[in-house]
Amino acid sequence: MKVIFERQSLASGISLIQNIVNSASTMPILANILIEAGAESTTIYGTDLESFGRVEMKAQVEEGGRVTVNARLLADIVKLMPEGEVVMDATGNKLTISGGRNTYAMGTMPSDDFPEWPRIEAETTLVLRQADLRRILHNTMFAIPVRDPRKVLMGVLFELNGGRLTCVATDGRKLGKITIEPTEIRGRDSISVILPKRILEELDKAIGEEGEIELGISDRQVSFTLDNLSYVSARLEGTYPKYDAVIPQSFKRTIRIQKTTLADAINRAAIVAERRHHSILLKFSTGQIEIQAQSSEDGTYEGAIETDYQGESFKLAFNHQYLQEIFKVTPDPQVDLKIKDVNAPIVFECESDPQSLFLVMPVRISEIEEAEANV
Repeated sequence: MKVIFERQSLASGISLIQNIVNSASTMPILANILIEAGAESTTIYGTDLESFGRVEMKAQVEEGGRVTVNARLLADIVKLMPEGEVVMDATGNKLTISGGRNTYAMGTMPSDDFPEWPRIEAETTLVLRQADLRRILHNTMFAIPVRDPRKVLMGVLFELNGGRLTCVATDGRKLGKITIEPTEIRGRDSISVILPKRILEELDKAIGEEGEIELGISDRQVSFTLDNLSYVSARLEGTYPKYDAVIPQSFKRTIRIQKTTLADAINRAAIVAERRHHSILLKFSTGQIEIQAQSSEDGTYEGAIETDYQGESFKLAFNHQYLQEIFKVTPDPQVDLKIKDVNAPIVFECESDPQSLFLVMPVRISEIEEAEANV
């Protein structure tokens, strides 16, 4: 096999596949990527057996063939090659990589040992705008837990019903939800599937604001196809929690806040917030919000910001980390804070994106008062 690539194009292609590779697997072949040079195109494959990725590359093929090589080493080599052509020449169990006046020789493994690309028969196929999928990922993935014994929470729920696609993620303390309309639906028009965080992270890096992406859903796997790039992933099995049950359907108060102003005050309070629940106290009264935090280890903080709120005084306690995560994903400078009562989940919505909502569970005031007593 002998193939000539443009360095930047090759580096970009490898980056779309590299993170799927499992370098820690007990199967050495899974630390490799497969490079397959055919008459019409050259394709790079990677897998950890749970997820698969492939990208078709423009290249000058002087001699076709297949070779597998360590993904991390190849990525590092190509990244540091000078701009221009990179030549890959495979003979026997050795791959030579040349660029400018630099040459590397690497060992390879038999290409026949590399797992085959899975074939799936989609029960439902959705065509989505890439910009819509980007919004879905932006508005939900922040709520996926870092780790959780409940495996179903380690992904995003995609729920199709009545021509609308609702996507939700939650860690039990915060939640992101968005509803969009696919540009095309083929097959079953009602389906529920949990897509793993890992493959969604790769998609988030690959998609843009233009064009479309095709999502195919089978009984055990999902596929994503856009332009020259394809991914296949196992679904997360299990039943997603009944998220609708925790979203209040009515509210006693709606308060419009200036997001940056409140976020800055919360950052100041967070410096001395108690360490167990990272909790701060917001006291709402006519014309202002008072922000308080204290801990027995670090001291106290009190501050206030102006607001348009007119009404009875009340208090809410929050984990400040959850609030800041919500503020990072809401698109508008002003956010509507919707309150049923001080112990119910608090909903955040934006005027420019009525199809989305964000939710945070408040900390119980009794826990804050206990911390104050300790101080």
